[in-house]
Amino acid sequence: MTLATFFLVAVFAPEKVRATLKNIGRAGETVSAILPPPLPAARMPSKAYWLKQNWSARERFWFHHASQGTATFPVPYDWFVSLERAELAVFSTPRLLSDGDYLIRFGFIPSPRKPDSSASDFGYSKDTLNTNPADEPEQFKNYPENPDGLPVGFAKLESGVEPATGEPYPAQLGFTCAACHTGQIRYRDVDIRFDGGPAMVNLGNLESAIGLSIFYTVHVPTRFNRFADRVIARAVKAGAPPADRSAFKEELKEKLRQTLDKIKRERDWSKAILARGNMTYIDEGFGRLDALNRIGNQIFFSNLLPPVTRDNQAFPEVLARNYVRPDAPVSFPPIWDVPWFLWAQYDGSVQNELVRNAGQSLGVKTKLNLTEHSDPNRPLFRSSMKMKNIFWIEEMLRGPDPFADNAPGQAPEFKGLAAPRWKEVADIFESDPAWRVDEEKVRSGRRLYAELCVECHRGPVHDPEFDRERPDLSFWRAENPDRAEKNWVTIGGRRFFNAVEKPVAVMGTDRQQARVLSERQVYIPPSLGVNPIKQLNAQWSCDLPPNDEALNASFALALMAVVDKSIDQWFKDNPLPADQERIMRGERRNCQNKKTFKPISSDSGKPANPPIVLVTHYRARPLDGVWATAPYLHNGSVPTLYDMLTPQHLRPQVFCVGSREFDPVKVGLPVKSGETCAAGITRFDVTGLGNSNLGHSFEGAESDKTKLPNGVIGRGLTDVERDALVQYLKTL
Repeated sequence: MTLATFFLVAVFAPEKVRATLKNIGRAGETVSAILPPPLPAARMPSKAYWLKQNWSARERFWFHHASQGTATFPVPYDWFVSLERAELAVFSTPRLLSDGDYLIRFGFIPSPRKPDSSASDFGYSKDTLNTNPADEPEQFKNYPENPDGLPVGFAKLESGVEPATGEPYPAQLGFTCAACHTGQIRYRDVDIRFDGGPAMVNLGNLESAIGLSIFYTVHVPTRFNRFADRVIARAVKAGAPPADRSAFKEELKEKLRQTLDKIKRERDWSKAILARGNMTYIDEGFGRLDALNRIGNQIFFSNLLPPVTRDNQAFPEVLARNYVRPDAPVSFPPIWDVPWFLWAQYDGSVQNELVRNAGQSLGVKTKLNLTEHSDPNRPLFRSSMKMKNIFWIEEMLRGPDPFADNAPGQAPEFKGLAAPRWKEVADIFESDPAWRVDEEKVRSGRRLYAELCVECHRGPVHDPEFDRERPDLSFWRAENPDRAEKNWVTIGGRRFFNAVEKPVAVMGTDRQQARVLSERQVYIPPSLGVNPIKQLNAQWSCDLPPNDEALNASFALALMAVVDKSIDQWFKDNPLPADQERIMRGERRNCQNKKTFKPISSDSGKPANPPIVLVTHYRARPLDGVWATAPYLHNGSVPTLYDMLTPQHLRPQVFCVGSREFDPVKVGLPVKSGETCAAGITRFDVTGLGNSNLGHSFEGAESDKTKLPNGVIGRGLTDVERDALVQYLKTL
């Protein structure tokens, strides 16, 4: 292959060049690293619909673009919308990185500039547009804008002051929770969109594309000149033109180079740490993220690194243990109903809602001071968090009390963000038999659900027929006869659903994610003044054993403590009336889950040694909207609901993830035997680390659940039974 041919192939088919370069050693890896990541082809739908989920258009748009205070992207807002795509071009000028038809190739959902009449082109229902609530909630007083038409989940952080340095920063761009918790499926060229569902995004490829775009802009003069002209044009439009354009461009290029140096430095240091353990990065791919380990790396590694300078290239060895490979990727969990759960996350690891959401914000690169501790004007743990927005997002998801203000005889119901309903989509495709539900099969499926599913997932959230036939198993019943614990636990006047938690060993599902909070440890610099056990016991009465050095280094406890400190500092910086602060903080404690951090009693009267043993658990959740959450299991290793109900050894071993195409018969991702995944689509192989599709299996003839082996949760199903249960699950 000549150099010219190689270049042309790299321009038009970079994935083919990457495959070749992998086989020629380190030099090949170096060249491969500067090639654009392979992306799926851009396909715009013929029609799009946002499903009705109890939110108005204004509420939906606010959720999509209200900032949580994050600066996820490594460049200021105006730079991001001025960068060109990470594409090699021969005969034309590359288009912008921020173009909607480019960002959808990473899985993001297009969004309008504002929720007006034009929003109907993006799937907004016309009957919800231009409807302003008579009594506007406080969060709408400073309504977010999306002037550059960025996708769902992209939010502008207005200019401010760096918490660690005291230097001003221009407007930034970050993710809000909608980036990862907004779902979309595609059927016959029609997009069905819904809030709170699992996103089908590829954040790793986006990070690569942004880094490469910056790299190309720094090293290709014509690219830089176009970039600088766009940045200047935006400054002029904003009424702040540079006094000296030439000097401005020189300064801009140096700042962009510093940004590239910082990205490269962190990448090189993290690769060096992994190389010590003979490890390389794991591709999380479409629809998955190792969020917990990424949060840990951001807070306890990136946020503790010294500033980038030309002379500061030495690795701070003491922080080496704080970076780990993100090797426990999970599907983005659905978040409808979650504010009413006693414990959140797949592993039931967090109870307090403000701590949960603030921790997520910090992990998505909220600006946070963890390094400057000598200046009282820049206190540790000061951040750019938008705590009121974080609180309001939770309140919108939560909605009013499901047990209050119901008509006589009316069952309780969740009144915040509702799970998407199959019937609404079936009405859109009313002429398509694949979406029709067989009522006779539903009745059979209901009986099977009561037999096989209620033990863990409890009764269905909204099936009046189920509740009439089996009132003792109702989801809304305070206690159930088959369970020692209460279904609903009252804290601070609110009732929270006490979801079933099962030991990972019993479920037999992949344990990689459960290991993160039970096994990972971190180094906490003394300058932070954080002693997790002492702090959590004093603030929340967590009853942790004192003087346990290993437990005190637990990533789980350290994260809880640092998030607590950051929340406390925000309230110091933004004092509120005591009752308002109490409401925002919530009534639930920020303590360890004692099912995972299991206390050990001693018969001798002396403290047990060890006083706590770690027993990893996964938490089940109600199955409302489960049809819209493929692929299944926490790690996204099972493509369809039908496959979830087959014996574990019969489940697909390889399938493609990322197209958003939907199979309404088996309910989930289409699977074709021997299929080759299209360029840019993730090839999911269940033999990979963290990818096991075992466990949660229905197999064998044993109906006595006490006699089932680990990994098996019920008897095997016939094809007829499996089909009936799938039909019923569609209706939830």
